[in-house]
Amino acid sequence: MLPKLGKALGAVSAAAHSNRTNSSGLPLSVIGADVRIVGNIFTQGEMQIDGQVEGDISCQRLLVGEGGRITGEVTADTVQVHGELTGKITASSVMIAKSAKVTGDVIQDSLEIEAGASMEGRLVRKAGSVKALEQLPPAKGNGAAEPAQLNPPATPDLSQEAAGNA
Repeated sequence: MLPKLGKALGAVSAAAHSNRTNSSGLPLSVIGADVRIVGNIFTQGEMQIDGQVEGDISCQRLLVGEGGRITGEVTADTVQVHGELTGKITASSVMIAKSAKVTGDVIQDSLEIEAGASMEGRLVRKAGSVKALEQLPPAKGNGAAEPAQLNPPATPDLSQEAAGNA
């Protein structure tokens, strides 16, 4: 019985390893729904996040599943968000699905936002606009305007008025 189980596990393991690259030949890394990572992730391949990541991510392609949650800065060539992402996204192509909630600036060349998606932040086109974004003050959490800062009213000099009345 054990040899058959060993062969079956070997076949499953071989199938899993053969699926670790996608059609473009990039290595695929999957963060499962039950996984929480605190720290930065760097890969030259493709990432699929179905769990939770608190840290920056740098990869070729990123897919955030519907149950995925990322808090951190994302740098990739292509980003697809179906879950939650809080932080700046810098990518050539960004797709935000209707199930997604994105909070943060999106710096991109190509952008697609499906109807029903939640997006809060600035959308900046990559071509020469990164420097302009860096010069802007940070965005306020609720998008409300800051009230103008007014100087206090000048106080009248009462000593001169008293001298004039005497």
